[in-house]
Amino acid sequence: MVGFDEALSILENPTRRQILRRLVKEPHYPLQLSELLDVSQQAVVKHLKVLEESGFVDSERVPSEKGGPPTKMYKVSQSFSLRLDLGPDLFRAEHRKMPAGGPMRLSNRLPKDLDSV
Repeated sequence: MVGFDEALSILENPTRRQILRRLVKEPHYPLQLSELLDVSQQAVVKHLKVLEESGFVDSERVPSEKGGPPTKMYKVSQSFSLRLDLGPDLFRAEHRKMPAGGPMRLSNRLPKDLDSV
């Protein structure tokens, strides 16, 4: 996994964020992403290469249904969190890998048997 600064640098690009928004829902081929995002397939492939080299996505070769050469399909490879807290007398930047298995469920309530902290 890349560091916090490199992750911010990679994710500052709006096209890469749009690609990731699609890939978190389901795997896609570059051509599909190109059509969905109205971006050239060449540009999508370049962004996917950056995302793959940095560990944001994985690819696998999928056999063509029409008998042609295999095509690369991309998917999000891991869950992680980037967090930046900023304010007067406050600066905290962190990133961490999240557990596998989908989004975490957080509660905004304390357990009933806990009277005080």
